[in-house]
Amino acid sequence: MQVESDRHEPSLPEAQMGRILGSARQAISELACRVDELDRELAEVHTAAIPAHLDRLGGHGVEVFRGEASVRQLLEDATITVRGEVLSMHPGAPPAAPLLVAGRRRDEEVLGRGVSIRTIHSESMLRVPRGRAHLKALRKAGGRIRISATLPYRLITLDANLAFVPPPSSGDGAEPALVVVRNPDLVSLFVQTFEFCWQEARPVETAPPSRQGPTARQYQVLRLMQLGYKDEAIAREIGVSSRTMRRIVRELFEQLDATGRFSAGMAAQARGWLIPPRSRDGCS
Repeated sequence: MQVESDRHEPSLPEAQMGRILGSARQAISELACRVDELDRELAEVHTAAIPAHLDRLGGHGVEVFRGEASVRQLLEDATITVRGEVLSMHPGAPPAAPLLVAGRRRDEEVLGRGVSIRTIHSESMLRVPRGRAHLKALRKAGGRIRISATLPYRLITLDANLAFVPPPSSGDGAEPALVVVRNPDLVSLFVQTFEFCWQEARPVETAPPSRQGPTARQYQVLRLMQLGYKDEAIAREIGVSSRTMRRIVRELFEQLDATGRFSAGMAAQARGWLIPPRSRDGCS
């Protein structure tokens, strides 16, 4: 005797339609996620691009100050007037020792008045003795420090109502200059950018890197430098772009605390970096 089931078994067309609808829902969900992701990326690009357009906002709470004396006076005035919190981001290689000393003096004065300081530095600060010394002294004075591999631009905000950023034309050899931003909406955006970078950064460790020697590629570059190859020739020899080659050389100079090829070669020789990496490790 056959017992009829109350459960409805979908027919073949119904099952196919169900699979099609399920695939469509999945595609729509993935598309929505991608749209959200693109929206976030566009917002980040827009935020990162803002300093490049600040020079067009004169008269809207934005003013450019140029000249070493003007910049120094701005920073000194900020040291006196700030009351609550200083936020700052510092991408790129560590500045020269006199600039670090001057900045640390201002920071210690501000911290001594009970003002909070949170700062994010590039990883390159840990690769040179003066950078590590600066971070160690700042942390000892009470500053909170984090390290990041990438930062969008240099930034200082004071009490969430004033921001300093470099002008679009700033670069190596350019006249010292600062863009002073008092526009509340822009300052708020800069603070939000800092907070995003702060969450992505990691707590600082001021001990020198544990690696005892160069990478295989850095060794290649050092040996070719020793043989008199120019940067362009070295880039062709090891198969990298000119931009990558400049980055490798910059990182080598930072790690060796060198200012040029000669001092880098001397420092590398003193550290035993001109021994092939495999031989140094005792490998055949």
